[in-house]
Amino acid sequence: MDQGSVVLSVRGLTRRFGSVEAVAGIDFDVARGEVVALLGPNGAGKTTTLTCIGGLLAPSAGTIAVAGATGRSEREKRVAYLPELPVVYDDLTPAEHLAFVAAARRLAHSDAIVSQALERMGLAEVRDRPAGALSKGLRQRLCLAGALLARADAVLLDEPTTGLDPAAQHALIGVVRHLAACGAGVVLSTHALVTAFEAADRIMVLVAGRIVLDEASARFATLDALRAAYLGVAA
Repeated sequence: MDQGSVVLSVRGLTRRFGSVEAVAGIDFDVARGEVVALLGPNGAGKTTTLTCIGGLLAPSAGTIAVAGATGRSEREKRVAYLPELPVVYDDLTPAEHLAFVAAARRLAHSDAIVSQALERMGLAEVRDRPAGALSKGLRQRLCLAGALLARADAVLLDEPTTGLDPAAQHALIGVVRHLAACGAGVVLSTHALVTAFEAADRIMVLVAGRIVLDEASARFATLDALRAAYLGVAA
């Protein structure tokens, strides 16, 4: 990978919980415009990896750089982390939510910029509804609209399609690809092989805190080929 294109660099990332090593010294890079699917069984260390990168959890060892920033507070300004359950303020409308995100990140914004983000994420028609009345899929899109508005360099998604119907899953994949097209590096943690196959440029598999497979998605001609490779290292 051309180092000039790297937006997220992880070296020797380790996280221990007492005597348990949840993440065991992993190394990887993510380029601008790249979507990386992070696969692995329950307890593999996927969420721990994302929360360390996002600054919600301090690593036990290792370094993380996002757009060149290595300090935790500076990295947080460049990262958007979306947990499995999207966090929105139920009483705010999508337009108000994005205005709040902009203010919290001290971003210059206008109604036009907010409207553009809502339009790009397919939320224009619900911009004035209370966010608490939106489906999970629309709340996920609203969180991703916040990442777009903030121009996050790295977007971290933890099981974003869980609980979504097939149409909403397909729409969310389109939104993720749009974020990558806008220049973000995206790391997508998922158990859904079909989501990884359709959304990602690269597949990484984490088992017991270690990367056991890291391949371009183009290597897997079919979903069955990806499933076979995954089961070969993770089963």
